[in-house]
Amino acid sequence: MRQRTPQRIMGLSIFFVALSFWNFSRVQGSDCVRAIHIVTLLAAGIGIGVFITALKAWYLERQKNKNL
Repeated sequence: MRQRTPQRIMGLSIFFVALSFWNFSRVQGSDCVRAIHIVTLLAAGIGIGVFITALKAWYLERQKNKNL
């Protein structure tokens, strides 16, 4: 079974962030907030949070390997 590496998680999260922002840009009537806008922006926020967490894990792993 494949392991979840921080690089793989970062790649997937950036893909989902790009997908959710692309979806948000396609929705017409962005001037008034509807439920789909909230869900799309929430998904983008979650993706950005996952990306930042994976970036931190990758950096800490890199620092740990550098000290060995």
